[in-house]
Amino acid sequence: MTAAVSPEARAAQRRIVPTVRVSGVLNGEGLGLWREADCGEFKATAAEIGRDLDVLEVPYVIVKAARYPLANSRSQQMRYGEEVRIAGKDLMHLVRWMPSLKESIEQIPDDLPGFGFPVFHPRAEGVAVRGLALAADWPAWTVKQARRARLMCAECDYDLRQRVDEDRAPFVIPLPEKPNWLRLVCGRCCNNGRDEVERLAALAGQPS
Repeated sequence: MTAAVSPEARAAQRRIVPTVRVSGVLNGEGLGLWREADCGEFKATAAEIGRDLDVLEVPYVIVKAARYPLANSRSQQMRYGEEVRIAGKDLMHLVRWMPSLKESIEQIPDDLPGFGFPVFHPRAEGVAVRGLALAADWPAWTVKQARRARLMCAECDYDLRQRVDEDRAPFVIPLPEKPNWLRLVCGRCCNNGRDEVERLAALAGQPS
C-alpha cells in the first residue's frame, strides 16, 4: 500500500520539480542547481531549495560555485553563488518525486565530466592539483563564455575544457604583477609548469 504523502511534501514537490526542469544540470557525478548570490528576491535560494529537499528526504550538499561574467556587465569578475548538488548515487531519491528525471539520468554519457574542473598549480616545491569552484554547467558554456571565465589558454586561446591532448592540461600561471588573478595556460605553452616551478623555487631560495 502506498504511503500517504503529507501536504508539506506535496508542496515541496511542486516547487522542486519546476526548479529542476529550469535550472537543473546533470553531469557525470550528479545534478547541480546553481543560484547567484542575493537572488532571493527573484527565485528560490540554495538554502530554500535545500529545505525542500530535506522535506523530500533527498540527500544533497551546498557548495560555493561560480559562473562566467555576463557580457554586458561592467565587472568582468566571476559571478559567485551557491550550488545545490545531489550525488549520482542519490538521484533515485529525487526520481521518486520526479519520475521523468529517470530517462534523463539513463541517457547521461559515460564520459560526461563531473563537477570538478582540475587545474595544475605550480609552486616552489612542485606542482599541486586543485579544483576550480565552477557551476555544474561549465562543460556547456560557449567559447565566448569560457573565455570570459578565463578557461582558455592565455597564450594560445586553446579551450582548456577539452581534455584530449595530455600536453594541453591547464596550469595556473599568473602574471607577476597580478599574482592573485586567475590566469590559465596550457601545458604546451608553459613547459608543463616546469618554468614556473623553477622561477618560484629561485624566489624562495629552494633547489628546483
